[in-house]
Amino acid sequence: MKNKINALLITGGHWYDAEPFFEMISDLESWGNNVEINWTHVSQPLAQDYFKPKKAELFDVFVMYDMPGVTFTGSVPRFSLQEPSEEHKQDFLNLLEFGKPFVFLHHAIASWPTWSEFAEIVGGRFHFVPGELRGESISGSGYRFNVQQEIEVLDTSHPIVKGFSNSFQINDEIYMYTVFEEDVIPLLRNTNFKFIPENFYHGGDDFKSHSEGSDLVAWTKTYKNSPIAYVMFGHGPKVYYDKHYRSLVVNSIKWATSNKTAD
Repeated sequence: MKNKINALLITGGHWYDAEPFFEMISDLESWGNNVEINWTHVSQPLAQDYFKPKKAELFDVFVMYDMPGVTFTGSVPRFSLQEPSEEHKQDFLNLLEFGKPFVFLHHAIASWPTWSEFAEIVGGRFHFVPGELRGESISGSGYRFNVQQEIEVLDTSHPIVKGFSNSFQINDEIYMYTVFEEDVIPLLRNTNFKFIPENFYHGGDDFKSHSEGSDLVAWTKTYKNSPIAYVMFGHGPKVYYDKHYRSLVVNSIKWATSNKTAD
């Protein structure tokens, strides 16, 4: 019998190619032999209602493919930042105290940039606007599209990379960002790309002044009582159809909802 997982998928705040994305999501309902994922999709800002206990308890895991708190203005300044309400912060923190599992994908690491605790929850941050992180001034982060990446699997015994070889290739957008490496369990590392400003053509404000970014592209951690997984990949159709990416998404959900998240 398959293990049924009720997953809340949250989007909104960042453009994505919806048709191939939801084709992937549909395919992942029965990806693998032992799990069935029942998806419910909601977009920001309505998604914030689902952080309330009565709605949140209907789901085994929150899968975050959203980016609230940042608006692309199309003018100068390029970005407008919004603070989450105190009520939403508390709802979020209550879920973490309860132990609700979270899987963060791709641009979700740029969410709520004015809320310092959000970076602690995820394990790092992508900045569109220079800001302060753990008492240090951080320039805008960088991004680059369509990068052919060589990825090292750091622990092939971990459930999220079960069945993976020691390395694999993937083509996707890449980030120059800040990761709290000492506070996460690293799963995947990029080995063929230098995360320095010279190698990035787009980014947040003042991204050319960014210090060398982390080469970690997937990790797990615990925040309060919640298992947390982050996977950097996920920009567009090319990676939506990639078998490694699909496995990473499903395995992250399975790991987060299992009773073996200390592994």
